[in-house]
This record gives sequence, C-alpha cells and structure tokens, in this order.
Amino acid sequence: MFGEINFPGQHDDEQVILFLRRHWFIFLRRLIFVILSIIVLALVYVFFNFLGSGFAQTDYYNLLLFAESLGTLFIWNLFFILWIDFYLDAWIVTNERIINISQKGFFNRDISELRLTKIQDVTSEIVGFVPTILGYGNIYVQTAAETERFTFHQIPDPNEVKNIIVQLQEKERKSEEREMGQAVRGEL
Repeated sequence: MFGEINFPGQHDDEQVILFLRRHWFIFLRRLIFVILSIIVLALVYVFFNFLGSGFAQTDYYNLLLFAESLGTLFIWNLFFILWIDFYLDAWIVTNERIINISQKGFFNRDISELRLTKIQDVTSEIVGFVPTILGYGNIYVQTAAETERFTFHQIPDPNEVKNIIVQLQEKERKSEEREMGQAVRGEL
C-alpha cells in the first residue's frame, strides 16, 4: 500500500505498511482559531475606520496600522507553526518496526523507533463525542524498553491501526522464532 514511500534509515527489505499523521480535524480546529484571529484583526480595523473620518489623519491611525501589521505577522507565524507541527509529526509502521517522528517547533525533531518484537501491549483509545463521530483517537504501544510507551496522538481509525500493528507484531515474532529455531538446529 505504501511501498513507494522511502525514508532515511530504511532497511533494504523493509516495507512501509502504514504512514500516519494526525486526523485532518485536528488541523481544522487550529485553522479555525487562526481564521477567527484574522477576522478579529479585520473587525478592529473596520471599527476604527468607521469611528470617524478624521481618525485616518491622526498618529493613532499609524499606530493601528503598525499593530495590525504585527498581529498579521504573528498570525502567519502561528499558522506556519501549526502547519509544521501537523504535517511533520508522523508515525511510520513497517514490517519490522514503528518509527515516531515528532516535530517540536521549527528546529527540533525527535525520531524514535521500536522493533515490533519488543511490543508487549497495544491499546487504542477514542474519547469524546467528536472523536467518536469522526473516528480518530490515540494508540498506546507498551514496551519493556527504555521508552516504555509509544503514543500515536489523534490518528484516524485507531482500532484498525491497532489491529494491523498486532498482526505485524505476531508475524514478526513468529518469523524471529523460526529463525532462532533454525539457528539452534544448525540449518542456517
């Protein structure tokens, strides 16, 4: 399904099974906040323009334009940060491991990986009315490793993703057991 996706550090025979980002509704909620901020800036400008015809010739008008420009710049930066956070946070599930890419701000990215054979438990969680209707939620992958819990935040169809991860984990565990048995018997 996602065989055409390649990423740095990908093994030769590793296949991408799932490439996940947060649900689109999460970005839409943030986008609505940005749009409301733009509307407030426009309403402030319109209010002060209709306040009086002489307002445009005062020094306060220039101060208003300066504040509006700063507000617009702040809103564009906020939009860009929200888009970067949404677009660059990703989870890649392959036939060998899970890779968690977490973007924090402009210049900070954490990349963690977890081999499927190290998974002890996978839990999906959908909490709330809107997540239930739209079908998004969290997945918690429990391990015994240094990073005890991988969390997939607000991804689409978490129950299906959980089932795929469990199936891949079981398949990888059986493959590892088969290879270990062949090594013990001296067949390799």
